[in-house]
Amino acid sequence: MHNDGAFCHHTDVKKRRWRILLGLLIVLVIAAVAAAPWAFRNYVEGAPEPTLALPPGARPAGTDVNGSWTVQPGSQAGYRAEQKLLWQTVDVNGRTSDVTGHAEVTESRLVWAEFTVDVASIASAHHGRDDRFRGPDVMDTATYPTAQVTVSAPVDLTSVPDDGRAVEVEVPIHLTLHGVSRPASAHTTIARNGDRVDVAGAIPVRFYDYNVSPPKPFASLLAVQPVATIEFLVHLAKG
Repeated sequence: MHNDGAFCHHTDVKKRRWRILLGLLIVLVIAAVAAAPWAFRNYVEGAPEPTLALPPGARPAGTDVNGSWTVQPGSQAGYRAEQKLLWQTVDVNGRTSDVTGHAEVTESRLVWAEFTVDVASIASAHHGRDDRFRGPDVMDTATYPTAQVTVSAPVDLTSVPDDGRAVEVEVPIHLTLHGVSRPASAHTTIARNGDRVDVAGAIPVRFYDYNVSPPKPFASLLAVQPVATIEFLVHLAKG
């Protein structure tokens, strides 16, 4: 009987140890799952580039606003989207400096403008994301290498002062993306800056409106949200 009691005691000790080990394992797994999104955001993805905005220190206008304006070097455009890993939201972005276009202003009214962005050259901090972005399952840049923005109605620019101060102007546009053209609105901030006009802005986009399927990462753990933003900073000069 004494031996049976010792055996039972030994068995109970082993069970308690296993329960403790199992509890520790569960705690470690929960901690790892909780920390994974934070670690992905801070150590894998990193911080996105700041939103494109007007440069500081604009000078008073040095030329009349009326005339023909052309996109200058230093202009940029790209996308900004949200990814969600479990409960952690991660902002991602990509951009290109391959932006061209022209605008015509008559009697302080923007009467015509068209801009083209080389979507195939948009790049982010991660080559793998860029490959998926350009691939046939998302933007299919082999078939649709560019996007176009065309102003769809005259825009009054009399609110834009000649002293370099920035003002917000809503611009009606047609956006052509992935072979689909739809009406949209560009939320812009405009400033006259010496002999230039600087325009920064954003265009909200729903992927499915343009027959674009958001990227589907491995195991669908990292969900790309269905609404993104096209952002741009355009420098215009006469000529």
